[in-house]
Amino acid sequence: MDRLRAATLTVTALLATAGCTTTDGPPPPSPAVSLSPDAPAVRLVETDRADLHLWVSNQSFTDDLVALTVSIDGTKIVDRLFAVEHQHNWVLFPVRVAPGHHVVRIVAGTGVEKQASFRMPETGRQYAAVDYGNAMDERQRHVNWFIRSTPIGFA
Repeated sequence: MDRLRAATLTVTALLATAGCTTTDGPPPPSPAVSLSPDAPAVRLVETDRADLHLWVSNQSFTDDLVALTVSIDGTKIVDRLFAVEHQHNWVLFPVRVAPGHHVVRIVAGTGVEKQASFRMPETGRQYAAVDYGNAMDERQRHVNWFIRSTPIGFA
């Protein structure tokens, strides 16, 4: 099982660095009017204002349409259906995230869940990918989370 997860994560990382075609995501949110003290620590923003470029994709031909929800520190960032298309359908969600430790939670409509922690630096941007898929035997559904400090190849 650990080998299978490691292999799946490796494939995700390879896709991330190899370069895949992306599709346009949801329309960008309206720009935040100000960064008031009451502004949520985690929120969708315009791409150029994002600290985190979060890419999400369905990589499962078995579940060619799947609902995915991604939350950071309990704030829902992603909540929509993802089509597998040709497994090159990565959707960008630009997120403003405060520096420090955070918890990401990913839930698929099929019941698969993943939770992981990550740290946002004081400066600079982070790049993350979430993918939903099936193991080689197509029975074991899973979600992967991958984050790094350099742009992802398909982005």
